[in-house]
Amino acid sequence: MPLTTPPTNDDLLAIDTLFRSPAFAIDAVDDQAWRTAFTELISRVDKLLTQVDERGQRVDFTKGIGVQGKIQDITSLVHWMNQHLPDLAADRPGQWPQNRLNRYTNEGWGRFANGCSFANEFDGDIAFFIDDQRIYLHNQLHRAVDQAKQVLAI
Repeated sequence: MPLTTPPTNDDLLAIDTLFRSPAFAIDAVDDQAWRTAFTELISRVDKLLTQVDERGQRVDFTKGIGVQGKIQDITSLVHWMNQHLPDLAADRPGQWPQNRLNRYTNEGWGRFANGCSFANEFDGDIAFFIDDQRIYLHNQLHRAVDQAKQVLAI
């Protein structure tokens, strides 16, 4: 018996709407709106991937994922990020801490203010970071959702 309710059309529509959000545009002004959109997207994608995993057809690709420790594949990375977002919000009530949740657009590398190194290996993609964990919008999140929809025959 499934532990989570199947995603509804509203859930999937919300994910698709978030993917098209102006907050995720490569050339978007960094007004911090992406933080709220990212939080909602990760939460909804985690629910979707959990449902697929409970059906015994885990979305388990590892391309571009630092597979180490508890991070085994895309499903565990999304789950890890979803689990850590409340910790970030609790750091400073009413604000997202600037130094633990970051993003970087297009290909490049460097170091964030919190000292964590970052790299984005895909030009034209957005990498989101919680501390030193990274997830890509197009090359990972879009792909994971597409695979989940195939499993659920949506």
